[in-house]
Amino acid sequence: MGYLEAGLADAVATGYDPLRDHEPALARTMAATVQQRLAFGDRAGQQVRRLGSGFGSEGEAPRLTGPRCASVQGFPLHCYSYIPAHRRDQLERLIRYTARGAVSLERLQAEANGDLVYTFTHPWSDGTTGIRLSPLELLEKLAALVPLPHVHLVRYGGCLAPHSHLRGAIRPTPRQQGLDGEEAPTGTPYWPWARLLGRVFGLEMTTCPWCRRGTLRLIAVITEESVITRILRHLQLASVPPPIAPARGRQETHAFV
Repeated sequence: MGYLEAGLADAVATGYDPLRDHEPALARTMAATVQQRLAFGDRAGQQVRRLGSGFGSEGEAPRLTGPRCASVQGFPLHCYSYIPAHRRDQLERLIRYTARGAVSLERLQAEANGDLVYTFTHPWSDGTTGIRLSPLELLEKLAALVPLPHVHLVRYGGCLAPHSHLRGAIRPTPRQQGLDGEEAPTGTPYWPWARLLGRVFGLEMTTCPWCRRGTLRLIAVITEESVITRILRHLQLASVPPPIAPARGRQETHAFV
C-alpha cells in the first residue's frame, strides 16, 4: 500500500498514510487514542485523566487467572471458551457476548461539573480504576473505535492464515459441511443471493415451486415503489411493510447472560 519503500534490503517507512491524506481528523483521533492522549478540545495533546492510586508495572510476570487464561502487562488472554458443534444455544450466547457494545452505560456516570466518569470492571495493571472525560473527549474516543472501511475485523494466523499451505488440508469440504448442489468456485468472494438465503434461512430459492424440477433465474429487478405496490395489491398481498419492532427491554437479556 506504499507504507514501505520497495526494493530495499531493510524495510524503510515512506511516511505515506492514506488515512491522514483523506481523513486527517479521523487519523489524528486514532493516533491520539493509541497514545492515551486527546486530539481535540481544550485539553488537546494532554493525557487522558485517570482515576485510582496507580502503581508501576515494571517487572510484572505473567500470571494465570483461570484455566487456559493468563494476564501480562494489562493484556488478558482467554483460551477456555469452546462450543461443541451441536450446541447452537451456546454459540448464540458467545456471539451475543462478543457483539455487545464497546461501552457499558451502567458504568458511565456524569459529574456535577459536566465531566463523565467511566469506571472499569477490573483495575489496570498500573492501578487505574477509571477515566474522566468531557463529552467531547468521549465522542473522540468512540470515533476511534469505529472500524475503517474495507478492513477485516477477524484475522487468522498459523494454519488458518489465508496463504498457509495447510489451510486447504484442514478446511472442511462442501460435502463434509452437508452442502449439496453447485458451489461457488474456490477462492471467489461472490455468493449468489439465493445461495445466501439457503445457507442462512434454509430457503430453497433456486428450484421452481410448481414443477420442483426447473431452475429459477433472475429476469428482472423492480425498484419503483409504485410498481411494487400495484403488483402486491393485484396478488392480494400486503403492500405496506410491517412496522419496525421496538428494542427489547432489559428484562429479556437474562436469557443469554
